[in-house]
Amino acid sequence: MNSIVTINMKEGFNLDEFDSAEVHRVSIDLTYNSLGVAWRVPLIVVKGAKAGPVLGVNAALHGDELNGISTIFKLIESVDPKKLKGTLVLIPISNVPGYLANQRYFSDNVDLNRIMPGKPKGSTSNLYAHYFTSKIISKFDYLLDLHTASFGRVNSLYIRADIENEETRTLAYLQNPQIIVKKFDEQGTLRGWANDQGIPSITIEIGNPSAFQHNLIDETLEGIINTMRHFEMIEGEVKDMVTTATVCDHSYWIYSTKGGIVDVLPKLADVVKKGQLIAYVYDVFGQIKEEVLADRNGVVIGKNINPSCDAGSRILHLGVNLIEPDPENIPGHDDFQEA
Repeated sequence: MNSIVTINMKEGFNLDEFDSAEVHRVSIDLTYNSLGVAWRVPLIVVKGAKAGPVLGVNAALHGDELNGISTIFKLIESVDPKKLKGTLVLIPISNVPGYLANQRYFSDNVDLNRIMPGKPKGSTSNLYAHYFTSKIISKFDYLLDLHTASFGRVNSLYIRADIENEETRTLAYLQNPQIIVKKFDEQGTLRGWANDQGIPSITIEIGNPSAFQHNLIDETLEGIINTMRHFEMIEGEVKDMVTTATVCDHSYWIYSTKGGIVDVLPKLADVVKKGQLIAYVYDVFGQIKEEVLADRNGVVIGKNINPSCDAGSRILHLGVNLIEPDPENIPGHDDFQEA
């Protein structure tokens, strides 16, 4: 079906009403702006010929995080609904007002990924989050939440997941990241809410904001396809992607103590040692005001690339306590084929 169907937010949508073995493009009204016009979220429903799980993939929950959009477009091209078991529900732009304004936040300058699941009565962002979760995300069996770094920073391709939970650990290990960080669910995040609702969910951070990076997009796509094979939605050998990933116990940001012009030295995914020089902070006359050192051994997950630096700015995102994955801790590990 090539036409776009608009569904009012009060009605929601029922996957049983979509024809099997077809791709459906749907626009869903959530809340209304000051013109009285609906904020419409675009949805692509790829409904398979046979029954199976509902896998949701969403992008641009932060409006300037765009790599996930291209990932979803390539995923549509890669999947034949006539050979699919189950349903893909794809949301290329989750935060419509933020995307239109080319900004991270919602129209009221609130971070949607800090207020999930929103409220049925409240601010404009809380209303939007409420309908987004209750009318769309609640329909999923599994969720892959696609993000990137925020403005002025760059990321490796990495996963945030609770790897002590069997289902989310499996989702993380099915992907194709450079780094996996053991990250317990944070209150207010979409991932945290979904997991609380029994919808296993992970966050996939795909590089940098406001651009398409097709090398990382293609690697992310490979992980999503691998996930679909694991759930037997499509045919093919499941690969153990974690063999090429660094797994960290946790991560944190290293901050500057001086303001000025910052130059961060390590590259993404570099391993740094405790005491290693990671950044210079200069004054406007070119004099070094601070040498920022790594306070622990770790791997570079992300870093600041904005030279303008206030005192207390984030400099480098460090993953620490590197973990050797235990094959016995991966459900279905024997079914994996080496990548």
